[in-house]
Amino acid sequence: MDVVAIIPATSGSTDVPGGAARPFAGRPLITHSIEQARASSRVGRTVVATDDGEIARIAGDWGAEVVTGPIRPGTDGGSPEPLLLRTLDEIERRHGASPAFTVLLPPACPLRTPEMIDGAIDHLLDRDGDSLVSVHRSPGTLWAEDENGVARPVDDGAAAGREPRYAENGSITVTRTADLRQSGSLLGGRIVLHEIPSAYGLRLAGEDDWHVGEALHRRLWTGRGIERLRRVRLLALDFDGVMSDNRVIVLEDGREAVLCSRGDGMGMDLLRAVGLPVVVISKEGNPVVTARCNKLKLRCVQGVGEKLPVLEGIAAELGIAMDEVAFMGNDVNDLTCIRASGVGIAPVDSHPAVLREVDIVTSLPGGLGAVREVADLLVEARTVE
Repeated sequence: MDVVAIIPATSGSTDVPGGAARPFAGRPLITHSIEQARASSRVGRTVVATDDGEIARIAGDWGAEVVTGPIRPGTDGGSPEPLLLRTLDEIERRHGASPAFTVLLPPACPLRTPEMIDGAIDHLLDRDGDSLVSVHRSPGTLWAEDENGVARPVDDGAAAGREPRYAENGSITVTRTADLRQSGSLLGGRIVLHEIPSAYGLRLAGEDDWHVGEALHRRLWTGRGIERLRRVRLLALDFDGVMSDNRVIVLEDGREAVLCSRGDGMGMDLLRAVGLPVVVISKEGNPVVTARCNKLKLRCVQGVGEKLPVLEGIAAELGIAMDEVAFMGNDVNDLTCIRASGVGIAPVDSHPAVLREVDIVTSLPGGLGAVREVADLLVEARTVE
């Protein structure tokens, strides 16, 4: 089954300053939808449609196909059909075929999950539908105001509990591409509803939504992170950009200094208290790395070109399988360890290639509490049922 996910995005395509390129939970907003689509088992192609060069660059960095060209204002929140049809024409021109199903994923809804996208497509097929829209339960009374500002409850036929009410959130829309081309309408034919929790369907329509969304993101993804960390028996850390903020202070006599977080030190104490070993594996052979690790009583291996053999050797020495290792790194030379470990972790300011592959992204940057954040998650994972 050929499915394409189309993510429409311009710099002003959401109702908050910065739009789809603005950092949400530490990463450009557009990357959340790209990541969700690419992680979906049902979606075969992820396409970002944009007229913005910066968004096109970000989308390409995160592995999406990009279709550029003029986009009518309001596409992201109003009528997406013209954009979808133009994008589908370009996909057909490039690949010689049109997908059977089109999934619309507005970047202003960053809390959906890949499983929800898969579930929506499966639900459409199970119900033999032609189009689908995501909704959430809306049990409250609906109200309206007359011209004098007097409110009254709206009798919509469901007030007596005869059937549930749903509110469209627009996080996920699926349609048969042939029907979209024929009718010019995204929703038509046999329309089915796909219910998702209201928190996951939140749409960023203003600054208040943005702040609420980031808080929800931290809460929802922290819970998932804890699940991934329950089996971890060894935490391995890069140094620069993880335990430091990736900058170096060079003194006039050539000595170097780095900036680190005191909170990370407390995190190491917490991990020792629950019996979880920690090791630092660093490319740098700088005495400042030794000094910091000695201060925190951490085992440290420095001047390492290829980190993976060192990590595998330490794990074997401790009798720990690689799928029980969590590795935290921030740059491309850490990818082999990240891929070989059971859990890959990165600070939020890591290289895009690293952020694309890890299981957990911290909300704090390297050297500014990212390691402490991971330590707290590991402690919680080991102490909370």
